[in-house]
Amino acid sequence: MDFLANGVDDDENIVFGDSSDDRNVLRIVVTEASTEIAHALMYRILSNNVFEDDQLIYLVVYETFEKALFLESIVIELTESSPTQLYGIIYTHEPSIAFKDADIVFCIGLARGYEFVDEEYEDLFFEECALIAKFHGETLERYAKRDVKVIVLGNMTATIISHYAKSIPRKNFTTLSKFNMKMCAAHIATRVGCRADQIKNIILWGTDNKSMFPDCRYISFAKDVIINDCLRAWLKVDLPRILQDVLNRSLYSRSLAYALAEHCKVLWYGTEQGEWTCMGVYSDSSYGVHEGIFFSYPVFCNNKEYEIVQVPDIFITYIFQRNFGIILFIIFALYTRVY
Repeated sequence: MDFLANGVDDDENIVFGDSSDDRNVLRIVVTEASTEIAHALMYRILSNNVFEDDQLIYLVVYETFEKALFLESIVIELTESSPTQLYGIIYTHEPSIAFKDADIVFCIGLARGYEFVDEEYEDLFFEECALIAKFHGETLERYAKRDVKVIVLGNMTATIISHYAKSIPRKNFTTLSKFNMKMCAAHIATRVGCRADQIKNIILWGTDNKSMFPDCRYISFAKDVIINDCLRAWLKVDLPRILQDVLNRSLYSRSLAYALAEHCKVLWYGTEQGEWTCMGVYSDSSYGVHEGIFFSYPVFCNNKEYEIVQVPDIFITYIFQRNFGIILFIIFALYTRVY
């Protein structure tokens, strides 16, 4: 691989591959590239068969001007291993260069290393998060391809980004539920004595970590597992509590990066026959969820597109368990009115 390296004060630093190769090249952008999540994600993309072996990748490593000096060492690390799929790298702080003609954009955004308490939602950090999401949306609108696939960590961030990227279809935006799915699968696997990858069709409902609820009524196993009343009770009562406890701990940077890579792979190449995955997607009012928000649904993926799984009764448990007090109040009100 040949190298062309400009000074760090220039707008871009480029590593070029052999331009004589006529295979298709994917232009993949990773934002906030100096963060641990982005760093681990880029390694995962280049070394973990996210894409087929003959798919060349042109990696765009983007960071703000203040942090761009950290990018050169990251690029050197990535190119030192000389992965066969790496066609070239750009690292830059210039949005017009980074987002131009992007095929896939991972919007990492800002993150602290822990779960927030309620009072912190009023601090300036959240205003900064919203402004960065707005900037990502406006930049995508100006420079990215109209069929770009945008993968975002959070549902609120995706709502803001998609609002400002007005000409990019909302179906091109997806958010990460895979991490929570994998956490659920790991705890279930420990409980029943199987491997996590042998567990299929967990459903994650919700808009964010506090509202995320695992629905295991359609769960299946790739090996013989007896689903008895004791296991059903544990899945219904204990697993939601365990998941909330896990999500309130320190941020799992590398696990999030691995989940982002797997999310991209499933979106790109599709779900297995008879299996679904979960993603945060723009609600089309399925299962009574208000249109206009990003919400975690079970989805089938095929040909780089997703389709929300439509099974009439699978949302009832989520509504009931998240709104149990309201339901009791309504029943009581109707009862007293009738009698």
